[in-house]
Amino acid sequence: ETAESADIVLLVDGSDVLGERTFPSVKSFIYRMIGNLPVGPKRYHIALVQYSDDIHSEFQLDTFRAKNLMLNHIKKNFAYRGGALRTGNALQKVHETFFSEPTSRRDRNRVLVVVTSGLSEDNVDEPAEILRNDGIKIIAVGIQEASPEELQSMATHHFYYKLRMPRDLSMFSQNMSKIIEDSIQTDINVGIADLVFIVDEGLSKPKFEDMKKFLQDTISSLDVNEKCIRIGLVTYSTEPRVVSLLKTETNKSEILQKIRNLSSRPGKANTGAAISATKRNVFTESAGSRKTQAVEQIAILITHRPSEDNVSDVAHDLRKAGVTVFAIGVEGANVTQLSQIASHPKPQQQYVTKLQAFSELQYQTIIFSKKILNEIQYQLYVQAGRRHHIKTGCVDTEEADIYFLVDGSTSIQPADFQDMKSFLKEVITMFSVGADKVRFGVVQYSDKIQMPLPVPLDEYSNTNDLKKAIDNIRQIFGDTHTGKALTFMQPLFKKAQEQRSGKVPCYLIVLTDGQAQDDVKIHAESLRKEKVKVYAIGVKEAVKTQLVEIAGEESKVFYVHEFDSLKDIKNDFVSEICSEGACKDVKADIMFLVDSSGSITTENFVKMKSFMMELVNKSEIGSDQVHVGVVQFSGTSKEEFQLTKYSTKSDIISAIEIMSPLGQNTLTGDALKFVSNYFKPTKGARASVRKILILITDGEAQDEVKTPAMALREDGISVFAVGVFGANKTQLEEISGKPQLVFYVENFDILKQLESEILFGICNPFALDCKRIERLDVVFVIDGSGSIDSTEYDSMKDFMIALVKKSDVCREQVQFGAVKYAATPQTFFDLNKYDTKSAIIEAIQNDQSIGGDTYTAAAIGHSESLFTRQHGSRRDMGVPQILIVITDGVSHDAIQLNDTARRLRDNGITIYAVGIEGAKTDELLGMAGSQDKYFYVNTFGGLQNLSVPISDDLCAQSKSECNIEADVVFLIDGSNSIGDKNFAIMKNFLKELLNQIDPAGYVNIGIAQYSDKYKKELDLHPFQNRSELKGQIDNIILIQGQQTLIGSALKNVKQFFSSTRRKRSPKTRDILLVITDGESHDDVREPAESLRKADVDIYAVGVGEMNESELLQIAGSSDRKYTVENFNKLLDIKKRLTEDFCKEESDTSKYN
Repeated sequence: ETAESADIVLLVDGSDVLGERTFPSVKSFIYRMIGNLPVGPKRYHIALVQYSDDIHSEFQLDTFRAKNLMLNHIKKNFAYRGGALRTGNALQKVHETFFSEPTSRRDRNRVLVVVTSGLSEDNVDEPAEILRNDGIKIIAVGIQEASPEELQSMATHHFYYKLRMPRDLSMFSQNMSKIIEDSIQTDINVGIADLVFIVDEGLSKPKFEDMKKFLQDTISSLDVNEKCIRIGLVTYSTEPRVVSLLKTETNKSEILQKIRNLSSRPGKANTGAAISATKRNVFTESAGSRKTQAVEQIAILITHRPSEDNVSDVAHDLRKAGVTVFAIGVEGANVTQLSQIASHPKPQQQYVTKLQAFSELQYQTIIFSKKILNEIQYQLYVQAGRRHHIKTGCVDTEEADIYFLVDGSTSIQPADFQDMKSFLKEVITMFSVGADKVRFGVVQYSDKIQMPLPVPLDEYSNTNDLKKAIDNIRQIFGDTHTGKALTFMQPLFKKAQEQRSGKVPCYLIVLTDGQAQDDVKIHAESLRKEKVKVYAIGVKEAVKTQLVEIAGEESKVFYVHEFDSLKDIKNDFVSEICSEGACKDVKADIMFLVDSSGSITTENFVKMKSFMMELVNKSEIGSDQVHVGVVQFSGTSKEEFQLTKYSTKSDIISAIEIMSPLGQNTLTGDALKFVSNYFKPTKGARASVRKILILITDGEAQDEVKTPAMALREDGISVFAVGVFGANKTQLEEISGKPQLVFYVENFDILKQLESEILFGICNPFALDCKRIERLDVVFVIDGSGSIDSTEYDSMKDFMIALVKKSDVCREQVQFGAVKYAATPQTFFDLNKYDTKSAIIEAIQNDQSIGGDTYTAAAIGHSESLFTRQHGSRRDMGVPQILIVITDGVSHDAIQLNDTARRLRDNGITIYAVGIEGAKTDELLGMAGSQDKYFYVNTFGGLQNLSVPISDDLCAQSKSECNIEADVVFLIDGSNSIGDKNFAIMKNFLKELLNQIDPAGYVNIGIAQYSDKYKKELDLHPFQNRSELKGQIDNIILIQGQQTLIGSALKNVKQFFSSTRRKRSPKTRDILLVITDGESHDDVREPAESLRKADVDIYAVGVGEMNESELLQIAGSSDRKYTVENFNKLLDIKKRLTEDFCKEESDTSKYN
C-alpha cells in the first residue's frame, strides 16, 4: 500500500438542515478538493455520494478514471436534493455499497470523507465504529450546526474538523489532500491505558440518562480494544458493583451496550467502599490490568453528592498503587472530598471537575476525552523526558546550600512520613551533590528539634550517603512549632555562609502538614534578610496564609492535599529552584506568535496577554540578554513589534497591553512563514543566541502547518506550542516537533500555571543533550604577542572563562592547563595545578600578555609536555586530550607548524584552532587537521560567538565515567525503510555510544540486525580494543527486508543472554538496546516480557513517527524509551542514553 493508492468516498450532506443556499459552498469545496487530489487508475479512485434521509450515488469508484471527467460531472450534474438529516443511515449504506467486495479492494487504503451540517436524527456511533473496525479511515468535516461531539465520535482519531462558516470551506479545501494522506498513513496511536469509571448510581432516571450519555460519548471517542484502551466499570450506592472488568470488555460495542443496560439504584453514597473495591477487584493483573507492562492506569469517579464513608485513605491507597484519578462532581458533590480523591493537578492538567447540573455533562464529552488522552500521552511521551530535562537544567545550579526543615509532629501518619522522606530523596537526586557543589542538610522539628541533626549540611558529600541518612530519620512526634524551628535555622545558615565565604546561594525548604502554633512571620523575615531563599510546602491542614508568611511570596509556596502527591510537585518545585541558575546568563531572541482569530473572546485575549506579560516579567530583559518581539495572526499576520524595538520590561509590557485582536479565521501555517523572517538579522535577530518561538492558539489551523514549522526548526528555532482544547493537538505536535514542547490545556485560565515550566524550557533548551563538559584534559595555548592590546587580551580571557564555566571542574572530571607564548612559550599552569573552577578563572583573570613575536609551532610543541602524567594528564585512563590554540596572527615558525600539530594529533590529542583578525586560515586548518575543528572571527569581539559552538563540540567529545560490568547487545533495524544512508548514520551512532564506555574489560559487546529476517553480526566478546570494534561495525551491511519483525528479533536475541552462558559475576548486567524506525508487524509484548523476566534491561530507541505504545511495551518503562525526529538526531540522545544504562545497578522503578 502507498498513500497514492486509495479508494475515497465523499459522503456529502444534501439535507434540509444544510439548505439550498449553502449547497453551492459545499459543491465548490468538493470541486476544489478533487482538483487537488492525485486521481488515476493506480492512485486515488473517488466516489461521490449525497445523503439526507437516504443516500444518492453521484458516481461510483470506477465510474471515472480521469479527473477532468469527474469535475465536469460535478459542475453539470451535482445538484441539491433536500430531505431529513440521517447520517447514521448514510454511514451504514455507504459501508454496504462502497466498502464491500467487489466494489472496494482490501489491498487498497480506504477513506470516507463525511461533510455534515447538523446533528443527525439517528445514531452515528455504531455504524461509524463498524466502518472503523473494518479498517476504513473516517474524516469528518462539520459546518453550520454540526455537533463537535458527533464529528469526534465518527472520525478516526483526530481527523474531525468543525468550521465556523460555510465560506471557510473554500480555504479548507486546500488542506484536504494533506489530511487524506495523513489519515491513510496514520495508525491510531493515542496510547494505551486501562481506564475504569466509578459511577454513583443513586440518581433520578433523567439525570442517570444524562450520565450514561456522557459515558457512551466519552468511550465512543476512544480507541477501545484489547491492545489499546481497555475499559472497566464500577457502579455504586450503598454497595459497589463491578459491571465490567478490564479483561472482559475490550470490545467497544459490548461495553456501550452494558452502559445502555444500566439503571439507577437508590442507596447511600459509600464512595470510599467503591474506590476500595475498584482497587481490589479491577486494577489487578487477574482482572486484566496491564500495569506490569507499564500501561497507564486511570480511574474516573463521577458523583453528585458527599460520600458517607471515608474517601481519603482509600484514595491514597489507589494512587499509591500507581492509578491516576480524575474526579467529576455534579450538583451537591463535596469539592474537598473530590480534591482528596483526585490526583494532584499538573501545570497542563486539572483532575477535579465541578459542574452545577447533569445537563452540563453533554458539553464536557470532548473536553474530558481530551483530558484522558492528554494524560495518557503525558505519561507516554513527556514525563520521563521532562524529568531528564529538569535534571540537566539543575546542572547550572553548581553551588548551593539547601536545608530541608521537615515537620515531624504527631499529626503526620507513619506512611505519610515515609512519603515525605521519599520526596526528599528524589529531590536530592536532581542536583550535583558534593562538598564544593550542592550540599544538603535535614532538620526535623515538632515542638522540639531532633538532636543531633539527622543530616548535617557538611557531613555527606555524595547522593547515596545522603539517601541512607534520610532513610535513617525517625519521626519525633509532638506539636507544630514552626516559628521556633525557623529561629533554630539562623545559626546553621550563618555557619554555612562562613564555610563558603558567603558566595554560595542558600535555600530553606519548609515542609509542614498543619497550622503552626507559634508566630512564623518575623523568624522567616530574619532568614530572608540574611539572604536565605525560603520555600514553603504545605500538606493537608497547612494554612495558606502561614505558608506565604514563611516563603515571603506566593510563587515560593506549594500545596498538596496528600503526602503521596508530593511526588507530583517535585518537578515543578525543583525547576523553580534551578531556574535561577539556568536563567542567569541566558541570551535569547523570543518571538510570540499570537492567535487573535474570531474564536478568541475579549476576555480570553486579555488572559493571553497577561500570560505573555508574566513571561516577559520573569525573563532577564536587556540589550545583551533576552529580546522579545510579537506578531499577531488570524487570516493575516500583523507585526506588533520587532526584537530590537524595546529593551526594557516596562516598554515591552506596555506594548503588549495595548494590543487588540484581529478577528477572522486561523491561518497558522501562513503565520509561521511570516514570523520566520523575524529570526533573521534584517529584522534584528542576533547570531549565536537561542532563538525561540512561542505560539499561542485556541483553534484548528485552516492551512498546512507541518512544512513551515519544520523549516523553522531546521533553522535552529525552538518552537513552544501552547494551545487550549479548541486547538488540534496533532497540529501543535507537528509545529513544535517535540511532545515536551506542546502545552495543551483545558482553558485560558490554566495558562498562568505554565509560566514557570515554559520559562525553564527557554533557559534550558530541550535540544541540549550535553549540558556540561565532563571528563576532559584541556590545555589552552594563548597568543600573548605584541599585536594584541590589553582590551583584546581581555576578550581572549573572557572566551576561555566561558569554556571553563561550561565545564564540571574537579580532579575526576575536567582539568585545565595553559601555555602562554609570544617569541618563546612558557607554562602558565599545569593540568593538575587547580581543581576548582573559581581558582582557574581567577588565574586567567589576573593574567597579562607577554609581548613579542608569534611562534605558534614552538608553543604547540611545548604544550605536549603538559599531556603527561607528571603534569596531570589522565591519557592512560582513557580521558580525551584537548588542545585549544588561540592566535591573532601569522606564525613566525609556520614551516614547522603542520608537522608539530600532526605529531600531537597522531598522539591522540584533538586540536581546536581559533583565529582572530590577522590569523591565516590555512595555518588554522593545518593545526586543526579538519574543517570542523578550526574557527575564525574578524574581530576579538567575535570570540564571544564562538564559546557556544566550541563548548558544544567539547561537550560531545567529553564523556561521563562509565565503569559498568555488563553484557551489552545492540539490536538494530535493517529493514528496507532504513536505507543505506540512514544505516550508516545508525552505525556511527553505535560507535559514538562506544566512545562513552571505558574499554576496561568490564563490558562485552554483541550486535544483531533484523528486518523480516534476523542476523547475528557480532557475538558477545570483551570490549577492549575500541578501533577494532568500530571497524567491525563499519563492515555491517544492511540486510534489507520488506517487514519489521521486532517480536521475532526479540525472541532470537534472547540467545545472547541464555541461561547456559556463564556470567562473570552476579554484578554483571544484561543490557539490550533496540533501535527501530517503524512499527512491528508482529507482537512485541510477550517476547519483551520474557527478556525482562530473564533480568535483561531493555532500552528502546524509535526514529521518526513511531508507535510510542509499542516502544513502551518493548522498553517496559517510559524512562527507557527514547524517540528522535530522524536519524540525524540520534546523537542528541547519546549522553542521556549512556548515562541511563551506565548506572551501576538496574533501576526501572523511578519515583516520578
